[in-house]
Amino acid sequence: MLWLRRRFDWMGKHSGYDQLCESMSTLLPHDTYKSVWQYPGQPQKKILRSIVERVGKKAKGSPMYALDSTTAEIKTILKSLQWHPDLIHITYVENQLGILLNWKERLSCKIIGTSHQPAGWWRLVHKCPKSITNLDALIVVGSKEVAYFEQYLPGRVFFVPHGVDTDFFCPSKEETKEQVRCIFSGKHLRDLATLAIVIDQVLSKNPEIQFDIIMPRTAGDRTNSTLIRIARHPQVHWYQGISDNRLRQLYQQASMLVLPIIDCTANNALVESISCGLPIISNNVGGLSDYTQETFAELLPIGDIEGFVNAILKLVDEPEEQCKRSKAARKFAEEQLDWDKIANKTLEIYEKLIT
Repeated sequence: MLWLRRRFDWMGKHSGYDQLCESMSTLLPHDTYKSVWQYPGQPQKKILRSIVERVGKKAKGSPMYALDSTTAEIKTILKSLQWHPDLIHITYVENQLGILLNWKERLSCKIIGTSHQPAGWWRLVHKCPKSITNLDALIVVGSKEVAYFEQYLPGRVFFVPHGVDTDFFCPSKEETKEQVRCIFSGKHLRDLATLAIVIDQVLSKNPEIQFDIIMPRTAGDRTNSTLIRIARHPQVHWYQGISDNRLRQLYQQASMLVLPIIDCTANNALVESISCGLPIISNNVGGLSDYTQETFAELLPIGDIEGFVNAILKLVDEPEEQCKRSKAARKFAEEQLDWDKIANKTLEIYEKLIT
């Protein structure tokens, strides 16, 4: 197997889909896999840059595809011609797939990809969704996305959940928490407008509740009027660029994950919170139903401000229910989302393709 891999700047070494490759590498003989890494923003020499730009013009469609994506694909092609793998796995189709399928016959191997964006993103943003047609298989991390991709890859779309490092992301050993803290994490497809109003209303009813917001800092986004509205409250605390240990600590200190969201497939904040034993209050959209159960999660319609407020205040008033949901969340993570289980499911798909 040859894996085309990448890590995102805002994710620590225990987060993200690349953990799948790390887990599979512990299950496979060492001489059966190799990796090619995509390094976002990697500087290019002038002559090399010119060549890569010319080659990259043949790529179709995704605004997430960049110069370093083409560089990574070229390295994958060269490595494949040298090593002759049975299978190539493109771990982030939206970011990494542009020219590789043009070489499919020459490489004489199976090519599989994983899609992370919801179908709505593909309909609205991707310029050429049918460019994936020549993949031998596609893994999706939300079961609702299967139907959309089947039109391009009939019988070749597989739902395999995103996993989580259950050893690292675990509940705190402390039995009681000093304060009630609601945690929110991320920016992509988050419903910040709903979050702002929910925070206003919750704090008007119980000003002792604290909100921890983890959000990458990018140019200009902190002048967003919605974020400024949220930041008026001294009970709201902001975090960015934190270490893995600090991220885990924030999850462990929290009483619940409050995650208003517009759409999603999988969600790192969600699975990491579940693994740390947090009750979930979010929306019934996208892949949320794949990663939750009623025993620990309340999924509400989009924009249901009253529902969010009532769910938060109810959990605050019922510590026994918090504890019950916490245990159910942790059990679900261990049984359904541990990376070793996800790795084995992925290897089963590899085996189907190769044999």
